[in-house]
Amino acid sequence: MNTKIFPAAVLSVAGLAQTAAGEMPPPVEGAGIETQSGQAAYQLPRDHAWHGGSFYQSNDYNEWHYITAIGEDVETGDRVSIFWVPLAQGWMSREEKERPLHNVLFAFHNLDTGEFHTSMPYLTGPLQTEGSEPEADDFRFKYSIDDGNNGFTTEYDHPSETWTFSGYNTKDDKWNQPFRLDMTATLQEPGYVPLAYWGLESIGVDPQNRQNPETMYGLTYYYAAPSMAVQGTVEVGGRTIEFDAEGWFEHQWGNFRNTFQYRYFWAWFRFDNDDVMTFRQYYKDDSFRDPHYHVNRYLFMDGETHERSYAFGESFKLIPSKMWMSPKSGKHYPWWGRIETPQGTYYYEPTYPEQEGYGLAGPYIEGVIQLREGSPDGPIVATGFTEMIMLTDPYADGTDPSYGPPVSRSLPEDAEMPWTPWQPAEQD
Repeated sequence: MNTKIFPAAVLSVAGLAQTAAGEMPPPVEGAGIETQSGQAAYQLPRDHAWHGGSFYQSNDYNEWHYITAIGEDVETGDRVSIFWVPLAQGWMSREEKERPLHNVLFAFHNLDTGEFHTSMPYLTGPLQTEGSEPEADDFRFKYSIDDGNNGFTTEYDHPSETWTFSGYNTKDDKWNQPFRLDMTATLQEPGYVPLAYWGLESIGVDPQNRQNPETMYGLTYYYAAPSMAVQGTVEVGGRTIEFDAEGWFEHQWGNFRNTFQYRYFWAWFRFDNDDVMTFRQYYKDDSFRDPHYHVNRYLFMDGETHERSYAFGESFKLIPSKMWMSPKSGKHYPWWGRIETPQGTYYYEPTYPEQEGYGLAGPYIEGVIQLREGSPDGPIVATGFTEMIMLTDPYADGTDPSYGPPVSRSLPEDAEMPWTPWQPAEQD
């Protein structure tokens, strides 16, 4: 299925509803009429914030602010990239936390030399929050954790549409290198764009089809800002690099830690003419085998008009041609292949394959990827980021890695979260 949505702002629904006198008539109200629930899927800017309350006090809660940026080292002119995502997951009751688990994923890559640094700060201190009222004209918020060994800060200012991200890590081992990051990201046209199914995405492929919109089990709210003006500094490898870049931002949340969630190939691309595309393809088996084409999702946006084209199912396919085995983890990743899209066929490849990081459930790729047109040797026409995750090894307690670390599932499991068929109550 392929659906095109043309730019709005041609018609005004409010204008059509106005009376000749220019005043709105009273809305439908009264006994039996619902006026609170069943409204907008999300409301910006207030839903830029992380979410809490009893609805998201859940073992399955998952939320992140994701940003990747590609630009240049201001001093050397080398092409560089930044990956940054602070996460809130599940619920912890140990170590006097009584809050969601918080960790951050980070990477720096030099696209010209292959230099790569990665880290996963696991944050153990208390979460500090501040912010305005949800309806304030100067809506803002700020979150931070600093435990002395690592930390992060996320700050959003609505009047300037600016996000500020910073963090650091002191750990130095196989999967973590010390770093310090400070950057700002300011919204550019076309603003925030709903992803997947117009702002909602079913995560993973649940063989029992238990997704439930009443509890957001297995479902997410999902939007992106395809263009952000990004500036900042990063300390890696004993030096400080100032960078200027264009970023891709995403926000995704729900009670969606679900079976087979972390088995996918995801990517976004920016073409030389500023067109953008993004997609996700899920898999059934290990080593990126048996793709679930029927749940594929794809978005293409024209760089000039911002016309959106959504596509689902087999109208998009990613077909690998060559695997790469990581010398660090032994995992195999489909780093070369082709994508068949409604806009044409392209051939993908990494800048450098060694862009592997490590999360709480295992290794993954979060790296710079590029598209060639016409053939695997054709001209490079787009560059972006990919996320390749194939987490199939269970935790020590035998649980599926898609359900998150056992330490973040400290609440009693809620049988009401998944959708189940209704049955009438038994009569005496």
